[in-house]
Amino acid sequence: MTEPVRRPFLRLQGITKRYGGVTALSNVDFACSLGTIHAVAGENGAGKSSLMKIIAGVVRPDEGQLYLEDQPVQFASPAEAARLGIACIFQELSLLPDLSVSDNISIADPPRHFGLIDRRRQRRTAERVLRQVGCPDIHPDERVKDLPLSRQQMVEIAKALVRNPRLIIMDEATSALTARDVEQLYRIIRELRDRGLAVLYISHRMPEISALADTCSVFRNGKHIDTFPMASRTTEEIVPMMIGRELARAYPAKTDTNCGSVTRVDSAQQKRQAGPLLEIKNLTWSNVLHGISLRLAPGEIIGLGGLDGQGQSELLLALFGVLRGLGGEVFIDGRRFTIGHPRQAKARKIGLALIPQDRQTQGLLLPMSIEDNLVLAAAPDLSKFGIIDRAREGSATDQAVAKLQIRANDLAAPVRTLSGGNQQKVVIGKWLLKNPRILLLNDPTRGIDVGTKQELYRLMRELAQSGIGILFYSTDYEELIGMCDRVAVCYGGKFVRELSGPDLNEHNLITASLNLGESSAATESSRKSLETSRPKTSAWQNLNRFWKRNAGPALSLLVFAIMFILFASQQSNGLSTNVLTSVSNKGAVLAYVAIAQTLVILTGGFDLSVGMVMTMASCLASVVLNGSPVQTALGAVAVLASGLLAGVINAMIVVLGRIQPIIATLATGAIYFGIALWLRPSPGGSVNEDLSNALTYDLGGVPTTFLLLLATIAFVWWPFRNSVLGRNCYALGSSERAAYTSGLAIGRARFAAYSLAGLLAATGGLLLSLISLSGEASASQGGFYTLNSIAAVAIGGTSLFGGSGGIIGSICGALVLRTISDLLFVFNAPALWQPLFQGFILLGAVCLGALRVLRRKNQMDVFQ
Repeated sequence: MTEPVRRPFLRLQGITKRYGGVTALSNVDFACSLGTIHAVAGENGAGKSSLMKIIAGVVRPDEGQLYLEDQPVQFASPAEAARLGIACIFQELSLLPDLSVSDNISIADPPRHFGLIDRRRQRRTAERVLRQVGCPDIHPDERVKDLPLSRQQMVEIAKALVRNPRLIIMDEATSALTARDVEQLYRIIRELRDRGLAVLYISHRMPEISALADTCSVFRNGKHIDTFPMASRTTEEIVPMMIGRELARAYPAKTDTNCGSVTRVDSAQQKRQAGPLLEIKNLTWSNVLHGISLRLAPGEIIGLGGLDGQGQSELLLALFGVLRGLGGEVFIDGRRFTIGHPRQAKARKIGLALIPQDRQTQGLLLPMSIEDNLVLAAAPDLSKFGIIDRAREGSATDQAVAKLQIRANDLAAPVRTLSGGNQQKVVIGKWLLKNPRILLLNDPTRGIDVGTKQELYRLMRELAQSGIGILFYSTDYEELIGMCDRVAVCYGGKFVRELSGPDLNEHNLITASLNLGESSAATESSRKSLETSRPKTSAWQNLNRFWKRNAGPALSLLVFAIMFILFASQQSNGLSTNVLTSVSNKGAVLAYVAIAQTLVILTGGFDLSVGMVMTMASCLASVVLNGSPVQTALGAVAVLASGLLAGVINAMIVVLGRIQPIIATLATGAIYFGIALWLRPSPGGSVNEDLSNALTYDLGGVPTTFLLLLATIAFVWWPFRNSVLGRNCYALGSSERAAYTSGLAIGRARFAAYSLAGLLAATGGLLLSLISLSGEASASQGGFYTLNSIAAVAIGGTSLFGGSGGIIGSICGALVLRTISDLLFVFNAPALWQPLFQGFILLGAVCLGALRVLRRKNQMDVFQ
């Protein structure tokens, strides 16, 4: 019986999308129905990603119309698409790395209680959906950036499922998954189809498409070629439709090898027989690599097999000089080298090149041109006396483009405009211009199409035949079998088995990857699967998670406590109320300016006007904060309103005008200082002494300003931190691209941060006027508070890159900085010491803040 024709849930008619002079989609008609798994196949650059982004609301088409259940729709943002039941799982993850797993899963629509995020219900939701995707071992409170890539991919899937979509788009959803997770995902996809959802499945892996899809659409060069039932065509028939030509042999013929030395006769035979090109002896690192030993001959391709996260990537990073604290020995051509930096690794006498796992964040400078990216590594070799030689660079890039068949209309265009496969070719071309002797490949074919994969396979074999040694890590067992002369299988950070010749097959790879004997493979695999499905939690792990989030505030509080005790010990009255009040009053002003700066930094920006807003507010207070209680109250409202207005002006320029925050706030800061100078041409003025006494003395022995800071934490910061708006600020600073594709109102979050910053800076100015009983328009004072606010934020543990931290650490940092000046005064230090000491503290705090992020992410030390 013929299956009835389903009515399309989504229909695209005449869709065209252009990027500059490149047509990504040309007059495309497309439709998909509920209750089906609809695969979209095609090479990189075929238009699949553009199609997905249009459906998901990330970009708008230049021409054509979308229909949802026969109703015309236009998506201005991913949020609008999500509201109509469309969810997308992006190949380039849209997760927010500094936020927790539960925050990411519920980022679009968190459960609320009295308008604030209900953290308990949010964790329960995360636990439920993580069990649904087969990953109950992932703790909801773990930060996403602390998870391996395969676990992050599962969180991305859980994030899409929690929205209960009607259409779910999966773009290379298995590209970073382990074999067990892939099987789990297959089950989930089939369950979604059976529940009546439409699944749009974009993949380059034809076995996956064959196993899952009910319907398949083929795209090529931005055009829709055909749509057909999957059962009606074979892979051999589909692939030529994708690439427009017959598919050649999947893997090039291997060079004959014998125990690691190449026996094929060619011009490099004598060199190959002389000894290994690369030899590793007992390499160790942290608790990840344990006694790795390996010999790589010239012209040999050695694969690194095993389950994901067993030390393969770390081994490649260690060899390239990215990791610190290594043990063991590395020999190149028989000479021992200690490789401490990538710059050293790429030097001619060593000749290493690394193709990283994540091309967009580790391999390319996306805003720069294709040509600039290609010559990046080899720039010193292509220059004369340090001056760029454009002719040599142009010749080199033309050769790389021709050799790698990079498809680009204009080499001056940003590299981000290329498809994923062509971006990967640029990464490889960048290193081939250095003429490396050893190539380190970290899963280089992840997320690229069949045709590009074959081009890379051919290139790898050609490079090997020219004498280059290749270490090749891949999560695809078929690739390892088809491309490698030998495969060293990793388990627990060490090699457990080496496979070559007839022994190099899928069964042996899987068995070795699980570190099992042949007879017990099946039962042990089942047992291990059950073990990994149990949630892992302990008091130590909970403490570790807490420390990662709160190390900055805790350390800054400890430093302040030590400094304060030292300061109090030098006072005749010891820890008297007067001493406490003096320290609190001095620290509170800077604390409020630091709180203002924190809100902006959390979104990934800087506000260089906070000190001048504080100065302006202080001068205004010295004019209006006097008279009767009613007049004083109105004056205080006017002072705070001036700060809020200044913050709104900053927000409008940054958000609506799209001006860089540093430039915008530097300019507005000068304007606010001009207003302060107009209000108070010379120091003076007066404020209400009753209000001053109430806010600058103590209440029951506790400084009033300290109580004011506690009230700010309880009634301003805590609600803000647990509101959707507050979390959106964190999301914006963590990853603006991911925040946008998650459907968040990032403009609104940034606007709120700058506006509240102005209000809080004005609060600091109001407090300063009440302490000093006057006002002064001092440029040095404004600059002092601006710079020290940034230092306080850094000392308090807030990342200067945005996305993590909070005001409690900033308050502690402000108290540390203000206590320094008191200590210098107590110990009769020369007047010159104070600005010098505070300058070094500022520089150190900023550098430590940056270094903290770099070390946490384990990125290259670019400052050496």
